[in-house]
Amino acid sequence: MMCPIDGTVERRSVMNLKGEEQRTEPRVAVQFQAMVSGSVESEGTGIILDLSRSGCRLESPLLMLPGLSLELRIAIPGLEWALMIDGADVQWADEDRAGLAFVRIRETERQRLNEIVAARLAKGADTGDDAQGELIPFEFQGLEAVLAKDPELAIKKGLAWFAQDRVEFLFRGGSLLSRAFPTCTPKFAAALGQLVKAGSDREADFSLALLQNYLGSTSTDDVLQEIVSRFSHDDRIMGGVRAIINSPSMASVSDEFRLAEAWRIKKESLTRWLTDERQAVRTFAEEHMAELDRMIVLERRRVEVERELRERSRHEDESGHDDGYRAKPF
Repeated sequence: MMCPIDGTVERRSVMNLKGEEQRTEPRVAVQFQAMVSGSVESEGTGIILDLSRSGCRLESPLLMLPGLSLELRIAIPGLEWALMIDGADVQWADEDRAGLAFVRIRETERQRLNEIVAARLAKGADTGDDAQGELIPFEFQGLEAVLAKDPELAIKKGLAWFAQDRVEFLFRGGSLLSRAFPTCTPKFAAALGQLVKAGSDREADFSLALLQNYLGSTSTDDVLQEIVSRFSHDDRIMGGVRAIINSPSMASVSDEFRLAEAWRIKKESLTRWLTDERQAVRTFAEEHMAELDRMIVLERRRVEVERELRERSRHEDESGHDDGYRAKPF
C-alpha cells in the first residue's frame, strides 16, 4: 500500500477493506487493552480481540456506530510504547463488539503492527495453537464478580496466574482482573502498593503488567511511586514504569499536537511526585519531567514538519508544478 507523505495510509472503501481482510489477512487471537477515542461517548477503554495487519475486532462498552472513525492506543506486552492507530473505521457493530478497519496509521506504527502480528502467528505455528483460540479460559468465566469484592484476593490470584505464564497473563488473568476492576480504585491501588513494598521484582513485574489496564490514569501513581522507591536501580523495571507514564490519556486533546499536549499534561501530573518524602521518587520525577520536555519538543517538531510537507504537496497539486515554494525552517 502506498503511504502519503504525512505518514498515513490512503483511505479505501470500508467494505473493500473488510473483504480484503477476510480473504487475505491472517488474524490472531489476542486480548490487548486499548484506549479508544472518537466514539459518540468521547473516550473509554476496550479490548482488542482478533487482530490483523489491516483491522481488528474491538470489545468495548462505548457506543460504536458504523461509519465512525476511532483512534486506538493499544497496550502490547513487552512494548515500551502503546501502538498508535490514528484512524480505525467502524465497519459493523453488534452490542458491545465492533469490527474495525485500520485506515490511518503512521509508517513506524505499521511496521510495529506487522511485527506484532507476525510474532503471534509464529508463536501459534510453534505451539500448534489455533489463531482463533479461546481468549479467556472457561474456568475463569464469572469469576470477576467474586474478585471484584475482594481486591487482596484478586491480587493474590492474579499473581499466581502471572507466575504460571507471564506472556499470556495480560490476555487471560490480567484481562479478567480488568473486568473485575475496570478502574484502579483506591483499595485496589493500596493493595497493589503493599504487594510491591513487601515483594521482589516478580511482584513489581506483575504490578506493571496489571497497570497496563489503566493507561493514562493518575490513580496508579501511588503504585508506580512504590515501584520507583524500591527498584530505582533496576533499568528493566524502570523502563516499565516509564512505559506506563508515557502512554497518557488524550481525551481532551483533538488537534495535531494531541500527543505532545498529552505528554505536557502528564508532565504536570508528575510535579506532585516532587514533594514525595522518598529521594528516589523525587529524582525520578525530575529526570522524567526533563525527558518529557525533550519528547514534547521532538513531537511538536515532527508535526510541524509533516504540516509543512502537506502544505507543499497541496501547493504543488494546485499549481501543477514546483515554483520555488519551500518549507519554513524551524
